[in-house]
Amino acid sequence: MPTSTATSVHAAGDRAGLAPFARGWYLVAWSAELEPRDVVPLRCLGRDFVLFRREGGEPALLDAHCPHLGAHLGHGGRVEGDTIVCPFHAWRFDESGRCVEVPYASRIPPRACVRSYATREHSGMVLAYLGDAGEVPEYEVPVAAELSDPAWTPLACAQITIATQPREVVENVADLAHFKPVHAQIIDDFEMIVDGPRVTQRTVGRGTNLKGERIPVHTVATYHGPAVQFTRLAWAFDMLLINAHLPIDEATLLLRFGVSLRAGEGVELPREVIDAHVAAARDGYFQDVAIWEHKRWRDRPTLADGDGPIGALRRWHRTFYEPRETRRAPEDAQ
Repeated sequence: MPTSTATSVHAAGDRAGLAPFARGWYLVAWSAELEPRDVVPLRCLGRDFVLFRREGGEPALLDAHCPHLGAHLGHGGRVEGDTIVCPFHAWRFDESGRCVEVPYASRIPPRACVRSYATREHSGMVLAYLGDAGEVPEYEVPVAAELSDPAWTPLACAQITIATQPREVVENVADLAHFKPVHAQIIDDFEMIVDGPRVTQRTVGRGTNLKGERIPVHTVATYHGPAVQFTRLAWAFDMLLINAHLPIDEATLLLRFGVSLRAGEGVELPREVIDAHVAAARDGYFQDVAIWEHKRWRDRPTLADGDGPIGALRRWHRTFYEPRETRRAPEDAQ
């Protein structure tokens, strides 16, 4: 696993007036990781949250600290019905963050609430919309239809922690010139399309299969907002790759990825075949990580003909950091 402590550096002037983290949907857990009544402390975006699954099955995300005396709900808290109980004085909070019981008091203090965040669950993912508490999501991450199709394998998941910042990761969408030196891929056709809160990279090129043989590779990779990407590849198998990053702080992020292969209905692929494709995805990320963890972010890079539409990608990505009341629509940022 990468161990570098190098951090990306940006000038204060370039980020003036912007939020430290992008507003949008983040993958905060795989569905399989969150059992009924589970309570999980979550540190991300430089803040503390508590993620829990209600007895009814739905996930919920709240700010971590009880408004009473500040206990962390994720450390020792428990689920009762559709509420989470503080480990310190047993105050109970529902999924909206409202306190519904103080067991020893005759009345609930009017300000007894914690901030809550919108959640969704589908396609094997638990998603949370992180921005201002209570903010209404501006877009949705679509369902990955492959994962309910019996011809496709169940999602096989992995994760790595990286000493970098989200802008480095997202910029891969536009960075045409890095494919050959970093990934040994030859790109014959490349296109990037901005569509509101989504940006799509389409490539046709040549890569290698697991045997090291040269084969054609077709990819369509779409970011649904700033942090969740679906990539569909025509490779050795048709493959769905879910790639989602979650910033821990301004210099570290958790990159989760999941792989599903089209094996054919009723066909069970050997575990080693699935594991090999997960490893190939991981190794592809490590090729980028070796660069990201040691590079310096350039707010005003010196670009050359053939670099790809890096400027357009940066303008699109920036909109998720801008104040909601003043920002441009993503489609206007091209």
